[in-house]
Amino acid sequence: MWRDDDGEITGVIPSDENGCRRLARAVAVQALYEADLTGHAGYPIAKRLAEEAGIGSGPAEFAVWLAETVETNRITLDERLKELAPAWPIDQLSPIDRNVLRLALAELEHRNDETPRKVIVSEALELATLFGSEGSKSFVNGVLGAVLA
Repeated sequence: MWRDDDGEITGVIPSDENGCRRLARAVAVQALYEADLTGHAGYPIAKRLAEEAGIGSGPAEFAVWLAETVETNRITLDERLKELAPAWPIDQLSPIDRNVLRLALAELEHRNDETPRKVIVSEALELATLFGSEGSKSFVNGVLGAVLA
């Protein structure tokens, strides 16, 4: 997301809190995706990715908190996903969709600030658009729409 073909960081790291939180969420979903595929813990991956991207200590801490919260509560989050999307077994969801949904649910259920629920869902939709397949945004929107209803 932030690297060009030569591995150099590209673009401008946003200085506003919302932009930094968006980057932190992107780092966290990438870390959870990697953890899903490798079987490694996600929060050290989030720490490494945040350091590599140079997103700053506050956003990096938020990314690690998100990844750790997902991992700590994975069983509960997956049970919640089964309720919200009963036609889609967790292991059959794409790794991106699964982790975007886990991340959003973790933040919705365990957030330690006053981030509005609609903002969290909107950020999840942005992540699904950025990293997912063509249908990811619609699927994530449908699942998380049930949470907001």
